[in-house]
Amino acid sequence: MGAIYILEGLLVYLYGFDHNPPHIHVKHGGDEFTITLKERIVEGKARSKHIKMINDFIDTHEKELYELWDKAQRGERITKVLR
Repeated sequence: MGAIYILEGLLVYLYGFDHNPPHIHVKHGGDEFTITLKERIVEGKARSKHIKMINDFIDTHEKELYELWDKAQRGERITKVLR
């Protein structure tokens, strides 16, 4: 699946049928991490400025991210809808 959003070079992904809790995958160069939508638990390699950017992104788009998460878990196709 392609990125659902690109934020200053950070590629944000959601995968269908992914494990709980709801989270997003983020890639930037050689760094890759996941962050949960509710607790904001980070796993993987990331710079602190990227984590802050993604936390701000989640704050702004939380409702849409949960809707996309639910859609992806049902196996429905999702596209770049966040702006």
